[in-house]
Amino acid sequence: MIMKKLTVLAMILVAGMALLPSCQKEGAKLYDVLIMVYYPVGYGISGVADLEVTIQNTLNGQETIVTTKENGTVKVPLEEGIYTISASHETDEFYFNGITENLTVNYDINYWDINMIASSKSGGLVIKEVYYSGSKTPTGSNYYSDQFHEIYNNSDGVLYLDGLCIGVLEPIGTTPSAWVNPDGSLMDRLPVSFHTLMFPGTGQQYPIQPRTSVVLAHDAIDHQTDPLGNPNSPVNMGDAPFEAFIEAPGKDTDSPESTNMIVVYTTSATMIDWLHSVNGAALIIFRLPTGLNHAAFAADPNNFMTKPGTTSTIKYLMVHKDWVIDGVDINRANEADRYKRLPTSIDAGMVWCTSGIYGSKSVRRKVAKVLDGKAIYKDTNNSFNDFIGDWTPTPFINRTVVD
Repeated sequence: MIMKKLTVLAMILVAGMALLPSCQKEGAKLYDVLIMVYYPVGYGISGVADLEVTIQNTLNGQETIVTTKENGTVKVPLEEGIYTISASHETDEFYFNGITENLTVNYDINYWDINMIASSKSGGLVIKEVYYSGSKTPTGSNYYSDQFHEIYNNSDGVLYLDGLCIGVLEPIGTTPSAWVNPDGSLMDRLPVSFHTLMFPGTGQQYPIQPRTSVVLAHDAIDHQTDPLGNPNSPVNMGDAPFEAFIEAPGKDTDSPESTNMIVVYTTSATMIDWLHSVNGAALIIFRLPTGLNHAAFAADPNNFMTKPGTTSTIKYLMVHKDWVIDGVDINRANEADRYKRLPTSIDAGMVWCTSGIYGSKSVRRKVAKVLDGKAIYKDTNNSFNDFIGDWTPTPFINRTVVD
């Protein structure tokens, strides 16, 4: 990435930052070093005042901390030796870190650079797009088998889908959540309704590269052309790498080209599809704590609850909110029917499609920045601000413009 070095150097000259001659201190010769901190283009940062720069002598381990001027520079006298310099900075949305190693001091004038690298605070995996509303067939029938959920790696490093779980929460109706504490706040454990699904793999079988996404299809077929599909569907799921296949002989279609999800648990053994309510339902992706096997988790009765205040015997799998990686509170189009399902620490807002059920629309996360042609999606844990409703579905496509 091209750095704004010429601009910073010009600022140094204008400010009269000429280096002083070498000096002596307690018999050791000191050499003047000018350190310049550079930020990647596109973040609106050219220099930061009072930024701490750590200088470490790699021979004796001694550390010196200095602070930069407004233009992101700092001058320091150092003894002859080999050094490592590093700096860190953060904004509301990004972390910036930089380190430069094996720097030699042995002549009168030294110019050292720290090139900062940005990473999104949202980090990790985020829910990029959810198409849940379904579509209408040419005869006017309702069709929901074209639903999909898209997960995006919003970080700078390779992540793995292995063991990642996904589920929708109860309730999906037009009533307030019954899963509350005595003070009315939502419980710390979240009730997953219908099927709880998990990506297969032993740990590093299913990588997801930085700034790329993966699509989980309800049915991994071309819904526009397949005889079992709907020509009015807005999507082709034939290339979806993962499918929510629910094993029920003669009921659900198993696409041989897609990898099946693992069913951790279901609240209804008679359901032949993994269903995200077309009216909207809160969605979470989460991981079980390290060392906790999904089969053992689902076999422990302490991890289940029946719905509070009812005589229902349905047992819901309870997921602690601290295990949630990302969540979005997808709700109903009618304002009077919207109720929070997710704690504000996961999602402080809500999002919906005003087009309503079977309107062929999705909700899609907004792009905060585009770097090197790849999107960084907005993630402030408030879906009202972070998402766009009534979006024409765009699976497999990541935008290259900021929303």
